[in-house]
Amino acid sequence: MPIYVYECQKCSHEFEVYQNIGEGNENLTCPECGAKTPKKLVTPFKTLFWSGFLDDMERKISPHKFK
Repeated sequence: MPIYVYECQKCSHEFEVYQNIGEGNENLTCPECGAKTPKKLVTPFKTLFWSGFLDDMERKISPHKFK
């Protein structure tokens, strides 16, 4: 499931949301101020799987960081 980054148009708070591809922002609210319909930001594609993969690789390359 992709992770999308949104920015509140009222308070400029940025937050991440796990959403299905093509799902809109109609039902989203800012976690800081509660404003509706935040703006989707253009960011690199990332998923929960990808960040897990990167963490595993980091553990293999630099195991001393995780002791």
